[in-house]
Amino acid sequence: MSLPPRPAALQPRPQPQRQSPARPGQRWRPPAAAVPAATQAGPAGPRAATAPSAGPAATRASAPCLSRLLVVDDDLGVIQQLGSLLAGFAQVSFATNGADALAMVRAQRPDLVLLDAEMPGLSGFEVCKALKADVGTTQIPVLFITNHVEVEFEVAALRMGAADFLRKPLEPVQVLARLRLHLRPAAAGVAAHPGSARLLIIDDNAAAIKLLRHMLQGLGECHFALDGEQALQLAPMLQPDLILLDIDLPGTNGFTLCTRLKAHPALRHVPVVFVTQSKVPGHEPRALSLGADDYLVKPYDAAVLRARVGRLVARKHSVDADLEAVRRQSLRVSDARVAALVAAASDCIVAADAQGHVVLANAAACTLSGCSEAELLGRLLPALLSASGDTAIAEAPVLRSGPGRLRRCDGTTVDVELAVSVVGSGADALQSVIVHDLRQHQRREAADRLLFEAQASRSAIRSTLSFIAHEMGNPLNAISGFTQLMQASAADTPLSAHALHLALMARASAELTALMRDVVDLARLESGQLSVQTHAVEVGPLLALACEQIAAQAALASVAVNLALPDAPVHAVADARRLAQCLGNLLSNALKYGAAAGRVQVEMHADGDRVVLSVADQGRGMSPQQLAHLFEPYNRLGAEASGVPGSGLGLALTRELVRAMGGRLAVDSREGEGTRFLIELARCAAGAA
Repeated sequence: MSLPPRPAALQPRPQPQRQSPARPGQRWRPPAAAVPAATQAGPAGPRAATAPSAGPAATRASAPCLSRLLVVDDDLGVIQQLGSLLAGFAQVSFATNGADALAMVRAQRPDLVLLDAEMPGLSGFEVCKALKADVGTTQIPVLFITNHVEVEFEVAALRMGAADFLRKPLEPVQVLARLRLHLRPAAAGVAAHPGSARLLIIDDNAAAIKLLRHMLQGLGECHFALDGEQALQLAPMLQPDLILLDIDLPGTNGFTLCTRLKAHPALRHVPVVFVTQSKVPGHEPRALSLGADDYLVKPYDAAVLRARVGRLVARKHSVDADLEAVRRQSLRVSDARVAALVAAASDCIVAADAQGHVVLANAAACTLSGCSEAELLGRLLPALLSASGDTAIAEAPVLRSGPGRLRRCDGTTVDVELAVSVVGSGADALQSVIVHDLRQHQRREAADRLLFEAQASRSAIRSTLSFIAHEMGNPLNAISGFTQLMQASAADTPLSAHALHLALMARASAELTALMRDVVDLARLESGQLSVQTHAVEVGPLLALACEQIAAQAALASVAVNLALPDAPVHAVADARRLAQCLGNLLSNALKYGAAAGRVQVEMHADGDRVVLSVADQGRGMSPQQLAHLFEPYNRLGAEASGVPGSGLGLALTRELVRAMGGRLAVDSREGEGTRFLIELARCAAGAA
């Protein structure tokens, strides 16, 4: 193609005698002084870029990446500026003339070329034309950086295949935003797709819409929306090839609308161009970071607008062609036999292309995800599957094998195990993911856990029965022994001795009866079969009766039992028989574990809507470790070897009975000071139910 004639002021500049900043092809390193120490006259041959080194501009250029850039400019100042700006952002090589640039591009295949228009020998336009004519380099984005201000030069560059056109002096924020834009995986620079394009203009200014339609005449069909809601309704139906978007819109703004448009599955590949009057410095980088593909400030030249729109429409058609090719490739891959094997697999099988879009999903995948095959095909893989710990969705995701999650169409998630393999490389890469549903495994684990718990329960039952047999053995042996003794010496033994034997037998029988009662009651409580009949109970007489029943036992142990009751009757909601059983257990423990020749203090008082009963002894008390296990059935907290009779059931049963009556059993104990048990019950009036 022919270039526009150069004005006299823009004829090639006379080149002063100056040193080359370094050998062409050398990676730029920020200078320590105005002219780097590496500056020398060197051969013009290309040299491979070296690995990047950390530099002070790393934070300025956001996160480091592995992109390779080639800067082509004969101006040392520009090379210094770009080298410092891009340190930490990419691997930067440079050339100072067009011939070296062409050789380096063909040898190194950089990801992007920053190209000056005016250089000794080949001009930047001639270099760009050569790159776009070569099938091996035509896909590499070329960004012009030039002093040219004439519109015809920008139009010529864009029509030639350049990805962008930046004017000096360079603005660092704009340069980085444009580089990030053109380093996206879907690169520009392919021939325009035949046929008419569908263009959607979103602007609330009728005059602006009319002007855009006039400027874009012949490029395609122009449709328009006057606000964000109209655009969101129209765009999915229209499926445009390009969207032109203003920033200031009724009820919203272009940035928010761009985000929502890009989030729509049917619109994710549609280029968006901001056309606006805003000259706020931060607006252009913000728009490009949100996914916009270009940013034009009004007033704009018609030829520039048409060139930029034509380039983006061509890219859109290229992406559409690539997706269609992937779809056709997936159809070729899944021939009849493979499709049958995949369809019959019990595990889910999903395949995705290099851009992360699902191109294959078997019947098991549809069943597990709750989606149809049509809903799964074309969906981004990270929207369907994610490895455990992943929080972000990458543009070209590669899953990790291991535990993960599958998101169903109804929004719920399923725990899965992922087995990931990648076939091919680059644009032909295909991810294959076998997804194993972990719910069956979790069900097996739950069944195993129930089996373990059942076995533990059976073991506990065996231990309990062994304990009961042991505890029953002592009183039964006493009964049996005294019976045999009385039978053997019936004629010779005085009546008083027989009476003592009978008393001991009665005591053993009582212990055995109490043990069996406690075992049965605890079993009924745990199974929910033991019920209590609560009503208004006068507590004072019950306490007095309980103290009277243990008076003889207390006298034998030389323990004084003191009872303190209020003058007025106090009634509580309780089961009289069960409350008497609880008081008996607490008083029995106070006598067994209290101090010899000590005192047991029994009290009762009303506290608001509660009635508090307390039994306190002066015994050895308990440690915090013992208190933590106090209410465990059959746990006597080490008292088994003390010779004090007991089963370890009394306190566990007492607490459950008090709870069944709507009350609470509390304990306060200190080693060496004694123990105090409190029963709290709901207070009521006499005769209340």
